[in-house]
Amino acid sequence: MSAENLQPRPFKQCHVLIVDDQDTSRLVTEEVLCNEVICSSLSTANNIVEECHKHRPDLILMDVDMPGVTGFDACKNLNDDEALRHIPVIFVTASVSDEDQCNCWACGCVDFIPKPINATTLWNRVRTHLSNVVKTELLEKLIYIDRLTGAYSRHYYEDHLPAVERHAKRTQSPVSFVLFDIDHFKQYNDHYGHQQGDKCLRDVALLAKGSLSRPLDKLIRLGGEEFLVVLPETDHEGAVHVADHLRQTIYEAAIPHKPVALQRVTVSAGVATMTSGSRMSSDSTIALADEQLYRAKDKGRNAVAAHRPDN
Repeated sequence: MSAENLQPRPFKQCHVLIVDDQDTSRLVTEEVLCNEVICSSLSTANNIVEECHKHRPDLILMDVDMPGVTGFDACKNLNDDEALRHIPVIFVTASVSDEDQCNCWACGCVDFIPKPINATTLWNRVRTHLSNVVKTELLEKLIYIDRLTGAYSRHYYEDHLPAVERHAKRTQSPVSFVLFDIDHFKQYNDHYGHQQGDKCLRDVALLAKGSLSRPLDKLIRLGGEEFLVVLPETDHEGAVHVADHLRQTIYEAAIPHKPVALQRVTVSAGVATMTSGSRMSSDSTIALADEQLYRAKDKGRNAVAAHRPDN
């Protein structure tokens, strides 16, 4: 992992979601923050869970009294979702009674800001909570990122895969796994040396990460030249597409590998999906992906093989 990745993410790369049914309040809040952070906004909280799954904000500024889903209900919905409960919510509200403040804390917010908004107070509260977000993110990088490749480590796999499985079963959504490794990697090391072999691992990991299109898709280095891609909310067809796109991306990079017939680095991949109605566990599904990886090798390498789920 490069030295620049060990620095906290700058605020200008942080995403703040503003949720308020009053146009004026949203505009004022965006005006205060737009030069410091990335801002987006919603006029209701009705679809906030879907919005957060799609765009993953770092911080939410939310009104309490809104038509449809209230700020209190939205905050509770976010806290009930294991994949979203880490996102801090600051209530921006004209309700400042003791009872309202107690309700704010009880439903899981991290802070509240009274209306009318004071620009200095708003930015300082936002800055404080974003500082906590980026420091936590940096700590997780130090714990969970493989230093050689920049992919997530096996430690991340062991700690976070149970949560991925729980989310899939609770939401009745599929989760797919792509297990891949570098073809003829021992020959690569024997020919080019281990230092160049390490560079090859870094290059392949960078290409693999670049081929993934969603923040929730995770690349994990299991060990040696073997990697796992975790694809939440992805069905069989989607996973096969991701796997083949990854394979093609690495093939087209044409990293030299003279000892083999294609004279370039390639990968083989196995795909398996845990469907909403399946009784499979994530571990047993990954075991199926491992079987498919061997099938891909038997097909001649630089290939993808997939286990088609029964339902």
